Amino acid sequence: MTNRSGLLWLFLALLVSLPLSGETWYVRQDGGTRYSTRATTGQCDGKGDAPYSGKGVNQHCAFKDYRYLWDDQTYNNDAWVIAGGDTVIIRGCASGPNSTAPDCRVGWDAATGPGAGYTWCLGGGTTACQNPHIPAGTAAQHTRILGQNYANCGTATTTDRSKLTQIFGGFGVGTPLDLRGAQYVDVECIEITRHSNCIWFGTPAVPSSCAGQTPVADFDSDGVRTDANTHDVLMQDMWIHGHTGRGVKGPIGGVVTCLRCDLAYNGGAGWDFDDGAATPMGPGALWNFLYSTIEWSGCNQEYPAVDPIPVASCYSQSTGGYGDGVGTPAGTGLSANIDHSQFLYNTQDGLDFGHVDTGGPYTLSITNSLAYGNNGGAFKWGPNETTAVFTNNVAIANCRRMGSPIPGTPKDFNVRLGDFCRADDAVPFDFRQGGTTLFANNTIVTYAPATFDIACWDASCSNSTLNFFNNIVVGYDNPATYSNGGHVGGPGLFYFQSPIGIINRKNNIYYGIGHGFTCPTGFTGEKCISPGFVGQPTGNGSTFVESELDNYNFHLASGSPAISAGLTYSSIPTLDYFSVTRSNPPSIGAVEP
Repeated sequence: MTNRSGLLWLFLALLVSLPLSGETWYVRQDGGTRYSTRATTGQCDGKGDAPYSGKGVNQHCAFKDYRYLWDDQTYNNDAWVIAGGDTVIIRGCASGPNSTAPDCRVGWDAATGPGAGYTWCLGGGTTACQNPHIPAGTAAQHTRILGQNYANCGTATTTDRSKLTQIFGGFGVGTPLDLRGAQYVDVECIEITRHSNCIWFGTPAVPSSCAGQTPVADFDSDGVRTDANTHDVLMQDMWIHGHTGRGVKGPIGGVVTCLRCDLAYNGGAGWDFDDGAATPMGPGALWNFLYSTIEWSGCNQEYPAVDPIPVASCYSQSTGGYGDGVGTPAGTGLSANIDHSQFLYNTQDGLDFGHVDTGGPYTLSITNSLAYGNNGGAFKWGPNETTAVFTNNVAIANCRRMGSPIPGTPKDFNVRLGDFCRADDAVPFDFRQGGTTLFANNTIVTYAPATFDIACWDASCSNSTLNFFNNIVVGYDNPATYSNGGHVGGPGLFYFQSPIGIINRKNNIYYGIGHGFTCPTGFTGEKCISPGFVGQPTGNGSTFVESELDNYNFHLASGSPAISAGLTYSSIPTLDYFSVTRSNPPSIGAVEP
C-alpha cells in the first residue's frame, strides 16, 4: 500500500510540475477581438497579458472572450488557435461564486443583444456549440488550460473556491468543456457550471423543464465530456456543479486524474462512464480520484443559490431520475485508484463500479475515503477488478437519510425522492475465479438489510480469496428497513450469493448485527462487542432516530477494545483515515485513538 501510494504521488508531482514552455495565450475581460488571416479586423493576437489599447488591429494583447481561442468569428472556422503543448491563462472570467467579473460563456449568446444567435457557433447548432478537440500535448509537455489563480488555487488537500475561474454553458450546449479526444491535457483552477435552474431528469419537473425552452432557458447538459480517446488528462482544483445531466460523462482511454475536484448538484449523475451507448473504455483505462468529492447527484441546483445546500429538487429512478455518484455501464473495463475522497448524498449508489465485468484483469484501490447518505450502496465494485484493496475507509450506509429533513436544504427538496435502500446492502462486491480482495481497517456503520453482499461471476470461485482483517461493523435496527428485507435486531453481516473458496477473517469487531447472527468462534481475534466510539449513538428499533448517525464520531474512546487490538498484516497502511500514524499493533477500524 505504501509503495503504491508513493508511486502515485510521484506520478502526480511530475504531472503538475511540467515546464511552462510553448506559446502562452491569455483571456481577460479588457482584451480585444481575435485577429486571424480570415478575421483581419481583429484587435488582438491573444499572446499578450495586456488589455486592448483601444486602437489598431493585431495588437499584442489578450482575447476578451474565451471562445476566441477556437472561433475567430468567420464562417465555419472552428479550430483552436493554440497548438499542442501551449498554455492558456484565463484572467477575464468570474473568480469565485461572488465575483462581479464577466463570465466565460460556452454556447450561443443570449437571445437578444450584440452577439446573439449564430455568432459563436455558425453551422454547429445549439447543442454542438462547444469547443472542438483540444490540441494534444506530449508526455513531456502537456497542453494546459489554467484559471488565473492556478499557482495558488488551494492547499495540498483543499481547493479555495474563491480563486476559481468560471466557465459556464448555456443555450442548450452539450458541454462547456469537451475533453473528448483530449490527450496530455491539464485543466486547473476552473469552475464549470450553468446559469439557470430548469431540469432535464425527473417527473414532475421542479422548478421547470428545460425541454423545448431553447432559447428561453439558458441551460447546458453535462459539465465535462470524455471518450475512449481521452487519456493522460489532469483535472485539478475543479468545481463541476449544477448541470442538468452529468458532471462528467463518457468513457476514458487511459490515465485520467481528478485531484481536488468537487462534482455537486448534477441532475443526472456525478461521474458517469456511460456515454449513453455503453461505449467500451480504451486500453489502459485508469481513473485516479484523489482528495475529491461527488455529492448530491440526482439533485438539481438552485440558481441563484438561496439555501446553504442549494438543492431545488431531487429525484430517484422511480421518479424519472438517476443519481449514481459514480456510474458504469455493463461491459466496463477499468482500473481505479481512489484516495481521500467522498461520496455523499447521491440519490442512487455512492460509488458504483458494479459493472466492471469485462476484460482485464483490473486493479482497484479505495483508501481513506468516506461514503455517507446515499440512497443505494455506499461502495460497490465488480468481478473483473480482480485485485481489490479496500482499506482505511469509513462507510455509513444510512440509505434512508435523504428521506428526512437535512439542515441547510430547502424543506421540500426530497418530496419527489423514493427508492430508499434500493440496493438492500451497504458494500456489495464480486469475484472472478482467482480474484483477491483485501478488506481491512475499515469502519462500517449500517442499517441496510445486508452489510456485505458478495457474488461469484464464474462457475466456481474456489481459488478466490477474501482477506477480512481489522474491521469494525456496527449495525442499527431501523424499523423503516423492514419492508426492504430488514429484521428486528439489526442488519445481516455477510450474504454470499455463491461460495468464495478462501476466506481469512481475523481481528474484527461486530456489534448490533441481526438476522440470526451469533458471534463466530472459528476466526482468530474476532469479537462481538461495542467498539466504544466517542459519544456512540445507542438508538435501535423503536428508539432509532435517523439523524443520530449524522456527524458520527469514529474516534475510539479510552478503554475501547479496538485499541491496538488489530492484526499486523502485509501492506498495512502506515497512517489511519485521519493521517495519524498507526500503532503497532494497529487498532481495529479506520481510526487510531
